[in-house]
Amino acid sequence: MTKKNYTAALSTKTIIKDQSLLRHGDIKTLLRRVPELEALIPPLHPNEFRQLEANLLREGCRDALLVWETTEAELNPGGSDGVVYALVDGYNRHRICTEHDLDFKIHLRPFENLAQVRQFMIDNQLGRRNLTPEQVSYLRGLRYLAEKGDRGKYGRSGKKGQNVPFDAASPNEANDAHKGQNVPYGNDPGGPTAERLAAQYKVNAKTIKRDAEFAAGLNRLAPDLRTEILSGRQSVNKADLQRLGKQPGPVLATMSEVTEAVQSAHPQSAGGEDTMAVQALVARLDGLVKRLKQANDSRKALCDEIVECAQQIGHLDSKDN
Repeated sequence: MTKKNYTAALSTKTIIKDQSLLRHGDIKTLLRRVPELEALIPPLHPNEFRQLEANLLREGCRDALLVWETTEAELNPGGSDGVVYALVDGYNRHRICTEHDLDFKIHLRPFENLAQVRQFMIDNQLGRRNLTPEQVSYLRGLRYLAEKGDRGKYGRSGKKGQNVPFDAASPNEANDAHKGQNVPYGNDPGGPTAERLAAQYKVNAKTIKRDAEFAAGLNRLAPDLRTEILSGRQSVNKADLQRLGKQPGPVLATMSEVTEAVQSAHPQSAGGEDTMAVQALVARLDGLVKRLKQANDSRKALCDEIVECAQQIGHLDSKDN
């Protein structure tokens, strides 16, 4: 979604029920940060977050936060029908405004369901220019997984029409065996979702399916570790995460647990542990170089890490020669 289209969506008059409520304290009291939706916002680099914080402190929060008026039951099955306001866009601004007691405006926008909100957020994020290749891959993969999961869900319920995100055709029977969003793409019974998304994002269907594996692998990580990787503060070989995405498993909270899980998923031959260690170090080195290019301060510490990482790679390489 382009910035122009996003701005136009915000300015739609029909989405505002009562202009007097735009700054009303009751809405802010009921405003809900939804972890599932917040996970769709690529994390800011620390320098970017500090810059945003400085801008808000200096100029105030000029852009309205996008909010969805919904119910507790829609966010949590089995919940009440009480009205809540789910934050859709503006998670970083809301965090800063809350911490510094800054005022902010609210824009209400209607959505039919949570799936439609997820789709809007992914498209909105992919329309921005400051995403890393890993963040783009993750978002495309999330959209594929979500749509495959939604199609299977609606097919099992026998519902057609407005709740189906893209088409009203019932999925074939093979979809019934693939419940949830972490569906290994190799078992995709039909493949039209990957082809349609590939056309939209101007890549090939195999790339979309690899993105899905990457997203599924990242989703096996604890939220804090996933954020560290997507923000570039930690580096993991993308192929390793894709391997993790092909099989279910427990939540991985540390880098050592990730390495152990990857080794289990892809056993190495003699000397393979050193090969994997080199691959992990090379991925880390690549991440450090990217951070160095973006850094405005603390470059000495980054340079020290780069030198140390390069020395470790050289030591492991010398063992093989």
